[in-house]
Amino acid sequence: MAEKVGIIYWCQGAGHAARSIPIAQELESRGHEVVMDGGGPGQRFAEMNGFGHEDYHFSTIPVISKSPVSIIKRGLLEVIPSAVKRFKTSVSFLRNEDPDKVVTDDHTVILAATLLNYDLYTVNHLRPQFFSGAEKLAAQLFDKFSLFRGEKIFFTTLWSNESGAKDVEHVNPLAQEGDGEVEPYDVLLIPGSFGESFGEVRELLEAEGLNVRTVGDDSWETKASMTPYTEAADCVVCTGFSSIADTVVAGTPCVVFPHLQMQELLTKQIDSRDIKGVSTAYSVDEAVEKSIEVCEGDSERPEFDNGAPEVADVLLEN
Repeated sequence: MAEKVGIIYWCQGAGHAARSIPIAQELESRGHEVVMDGGGPGQRFAEMNGFGHEDYHFSTIPVISKSPVSIIKRGLLEVIPSAVKRFKTSVSFLRNEDPDKVVTDDHTVILAATLLNYDLYTVNHLRPQFFSGAEKLAAQLFDKFSLFRGEKIFFTTLWSNESGAKDVEHVNPLAQEGDGEVEPYDVLLIPGSFGESFGEVRELLEAEGLNVRTVGDDSWETKASMTPYTEAADCVVCTGFSSIADTVVAGTPCVVFPHLQMQELLTKQIDSRDIKGVSTAYSVDEAVEKSIEVCEGDSERPEFDNGAPEVADVLLEN
């Protein structure tokens, strides 16, 4: 029997929508109904892929720095009011759409789905063991909160072969696969919402004679799917996990250049493993050096299946 699945993605950065889209597409390809929304920078990508609703207006919760002044001032004046609005919209979405199951990476949706007693599945690319001290404790509590009413946590990862907790399902990276012929080129830069140093990376790579494209620059048109463009490149330099997923599933070597604390936590985990076709850089010079090495053929190609079928299998089994 066909099911109705509600997917609400988190609003900070486009990557949260990007990893929700392949799940939605996989479910629809199997004959199930999907309703998806979440607002924020990812809304444009969701709509380009046929998802999104005009009936709901999910507020965007701002990113704040870790300074005490920012936490207190922006937290009280911006984050909390935005989160309350987002929670109310999540409740409206769930009550109006009434899905059989809910998939999310949004804290407010987890609370709304728990209170409304929906079958809940959470998607995440971070685990408590990435953290230390109070942050690790907070991540552990978030897991418990997610599973209080939730069925599973989908941990989308580059090491899906490793085992985890019984309620945590390790799945391959979630990538937006698509069709289209793209002329080959040397390096694709994906700075995401926070990659401030990528302009300098591009200048240095072009000075070496490389053909470089940058997602989001003046000559870039927003694409419904990134994999044709990651596949056409010899090397991709990116910051966040959704861009890593779009790169490795396309079989293109990836240099991860983190710009946020959460991104750096992920790269440290990558550093602790030998992952074919994936390397890390912590400075402009290092990102340039590793990109040149890849373009000179000094790197293996990654081999990853898309994790969307794995997620759909678990969702439809339960």
